[in-house]
Amino acid sequence: MSYKIKVQAFEGPFDLLFHLIEKNEIDIYDIPISEITVQYIQYIKAMQEIDLNVTSEFLVMVATLLEIKSKMLLPVEKKVDEQLEFEEVDPRNELVRRLLEYKKYKYVADALKSKGDLSSKLFFKPREEIIFDIDDSSNLLEEMDMNKLILAFNKVLKNHGSGSVNVNLRKMERETFTIEEKINAILNTLSTKAKVTFNHLFLKLSSRNEVITTFLALLELIRMKKVGVKQSNCFSEILIEIKSN
Repeated sequence: MSYKIKVQAFEGPFDLLFHLIEKNEIDIYDIPISEITVQYIQYIKAMQEIDLNVTSEFLVMVATLLEIKSKMLLPVEKKVDEQLEFEEVDPRNELVRRLLEYKKYKYVADALKSKGDLSSKLFFKPREEIIFDIDDSSNLLEEMDMNKLILAFNKVLKNHGSGSVNVNLRKMERETFTIEEKINAILNTLSTKAKVTFNHLFLKLSSRNEVITTFLALLELIRMKKVGVKQSNCFSEILIEIKSN
C-alpha cells in the first residue's frame, strides 16, 4: 500500500502523531497502531528526503510505536487471582494518556496563538489625561439670558428692513463692515457714557449688514468679557456697560 504524503514541519513527535490521528479521523482511545506506525515511518522518511531536521525524539516515537505494535501481536494472557480474572493492560494506554495531555496543551497553545494574531492587528495609544479648556459662557450675561438679547436684536433687524421701497434705481456700492471696526465703535461709545441701551447702539446704522456686524461685535465683546449686559426686569431696556478690568 502506498501513501501520498504532504510533508509539513512538525514541532515534535507528538505533533506528527496527533496530526495523523486527526487526519485519519481516528478514535484516540482505539488507535490502529499498525496503520499509524506505517504512516508515521513514511512521514519520517519523507522528512529526511527533503532534509528536514529529524531529531532523535521522532525516532524514539517510531521505536515506541513498533514496541506497542509487537505487544499487540502477542496473545493476551489472563491472570487468575482469588477467582477474579484480569485482562492484561492495553499496551496503548500510556500512549493514549500522553496524547490526551498533548491535545489539552495544544488546544491552549492554539487559542493563545489566535489571540496573539488578533492582538497584532489592533493598535492602541497610551492612556493620557485629556483636559478641555472650555470657556464658561453661563456667566457672560448678567441678570438676563441670551434668548432675550437675540429677541431684541430681531426687533432692531426688522426695523431696518421696513419702510418704503426706493424706486429710483442707481448703482449701489457694496458696504463693507468689519467686526473689529464695530468693536472699536462700541468701545468708543461706552468710553463717553457709563451705560447705553441696546437700541442706542443701532440708532444711526444705515443697513442690515451694518446692524448684523454690530451685533456680532457686541457678542464678541461679551465673550471677551469687556462689556456687560443687564436687564432689571422683563420689560425694561437692555443696558450695555463697559466692564472694569
